Order: sequence, then C-alpha cells, then structure tokens
Amino acid sequence: AGAAAPAPAAPAAAVPAAAPAQSQAASSAGAVVSESSAAPAASAPAPEVGRAPVLLNGPGGWSNVTRFTALAMAKLAAQERKVKQHGAVAMRRALRRVQQRLLAESMAGLRRHANVALVEASRGQAEEMMQRLHHLVDSFDVEVDAMVENILTTTFEDLAPAGTKT
Repeated sequence: AGAAAPAPAAPAAAVPAAAPAQSQAASSAGAVVSESSAAPAASAPAPEVGRAPVLLNGPGGWSNVTRFTALAMAKLAAQERKVKQHGAVAMRRALRRVQQRLLAESMAGLRRHANVALVEASRGQAEEMMQRLHHLVDSFDVEVDAMVENILTTTFEDLAPAGTKT
C-alpha cells in the first residue's frame, strides 16, 4: 500500500500469450499477422465487446496482474483511510454533542442552584425583616400600653378632683 504503483505499461492483454514471439518476428520481418491467425481459435474464449482477455503466459500478463493488484491495494488503503477519517469525524461530532449536552445540563443546574440560592437569600432577608417588624410592633405595643395607662390615669385624676376623691 505504501509503495507507488508502477507506471502503466501498454496493455499486453491485446496480445495473445502464444503469439508474442510470432507477432514480434512477423512485425520485424514486415509481414502482417492478425490476432485471429496467431492464436488458435478453439483454446481461447471469445473476448467480450470492449474487454480484452487477461493473459498470464507472458511477462506482460504478469505485469498486468501486478499492476492490477497494486492498484487494488492502493484503492483499498485509500478506502481504509477514508473510513478512519469518517470514523474520526463521526466520533468528534458525537463528542461535541455530548459536551454540548453536558454544558447545557450544567448551565441549567447552575441556574436552578442560583435561583435556589437567590430564594434562600430572599427568604433570609424576609425573615429578618419580619423579626424586625415583630420587634417594632412589640415595642410599639409596650409604648402604647404605657401611654394609654398614663392617659387613663391622668383622665381619672382630672375627673376625681371635680367629683369626690376616692
């Protein structure tokens, strides 16, 4: 996977395995030899339209297999890298969602505790104010009671000289 794929050679699949020596000799002699006359018709299956058969009997055939294997391994390595990267991206997204959810929950908890603390502080202040008010009312009652008693005493004293003394 780490080695670079060899440079693509001319497709050797077009040349039948039994014919490399014959076709080279014929082309060097200047004679034209067709592929159908160089290869026996009964031993090789007819190639599909647009596809040439892969022949392994010559060095060109094995180089095709080697090149194909190297290309396949390179594609496999690229797919593995892509899968790893996509997995890492998916993991990062999932972790980001978890962090955001935890952050939202902790912020809600802080707000809830802040409200509880605020309520507790307000309750403490309200209780303190109520105690002050009770103390003020109690002291007012004592002062009023004393004033009422003084007023009644002076009123009775003023009424008593006009009438008989008791």
